[in-house]
Amino acid sequence: MWEELDRLCERAVDNYLVPSAAVAVGDGDGVYYKKAFGYSRVIMNEDKPDGVFHGPIPENAVKATTDTVYDMASLSKLISTTMVVLRLVEEGEMTLADTVGRYFPDAPEDKRDISVKQLMTHCSGITAHFNLESECAKGFDVPHAVLNYPLKYKAETKVEYTCMGYILLAGMAEVCTGKRLDALADELVFGPLGMKRTGYCPSENPRFEGADIATEEWSPRLERYIKGVVHDENARWSGGISGNAGVFSCLDDLCRFGTMLSRHGEFDGRFLSPRTFELAITDHTPYGPEHRGLGFQLTNGGYSATGDLFAPNSYGHNGFTGTSLYCDRQTGMYVILLTNRVHYTRQNDGLYRFRRTLHNAATACYPRMIIQH
Repeated sequence: MWEELDRLCERAVDNYLVPSAAVAVGDGDGVYYKKAFGYSRVIMNEDKPDGVFHGPIPENAVKATTDTVYDMASLSKLISTTMVVLRLVEEGEMTLADTVGRYFPDAPEDKRDISVKQLMTHCSGITAHFNLESECAKGFDVPHAVLNYPLKYKAETKVEYTCMGYILLAGMAEVCTGKRLDALADELVFGPLGMKRTGYCPSENPRFEGADIATEEWSPRLERYIKGVVHDENARWSGGISGNAGVFSCLDDLCRFGTMLSRHGEFDGRFLSPRTFELAITDHTPYGPEHRGLGFQLTNGGYSATGDLFAPNSYGHNGFTGTSLYCDRQTGMYVILLTNRVHYTRQNDGLYRFRRTLHNAATACYPRMIIQH
């Protein structure tokens, strides 16, 4: 029934599109497909790579399993920062209308009125990316480094995906609660959803003890391949805990998260209220060019990571290291793809078409799976 998915994943590994792929397909009633392909580590030495790897797979390459832990990269924005803020909204601690000035009274005038909602929908005008280390060397802490960087455009005139906006959003949640983001995520998200192998800083976190953690890119600065250390440089400089990246997780835990998405916020009792969840997956940026919910990327025409067959306004998120989780709005089917595609260097861009074909095949197989389940 799922032979098409097997074939696509095996071919992706054989053609060096990804070193490994851990894939799951499910919905609110169960997990119907869960497999791992390829290798969590292929390049066994610490030599600087020369282009994208295309050599023979060594005999001592480490096989990936469905328990392998992956760096979520920007998928962290959804499974941690977004959910933390939505839970704080439900608890009455934050509101979507809260402004930067409420939490940082010394913010520059041009950023004081930026709202939580604008940050969550990537229309705040905060620039997409800059190097935190260079800005913090000027004497700023992380949130103030973002606040003191020039605005790129006027809020709510366009959508431009911004890691820096999410770093600021996490800082606002921390000021609001007096707790660090990792503690908030454990308390409000990972704990309630039973995500026991999900968290930050796996090399220091006892919940990852004994885990096979997928190896990532060769780091010129560290002069080694990264393993158990966040790939994103700004998150790494921030100690591994950041609003834009830093979460590590595995297939089983993300299936629990995907089940919650499929059930519109329900998981062993209420996780998010139906009204909160519906607001989160509503298109708040009709002026485009991207379509954004509250922390969610929405499919709405054009070429989407979800391929050609997902229903309009389906919802989810990607991660730079090769991760993604999307849920079909009509059927509730979710598809999880975890890879360490950057192990073959970040110039390895073969993942993008593979992800689209995988979503197409999963969507086509799903009705047959429902009948036979």
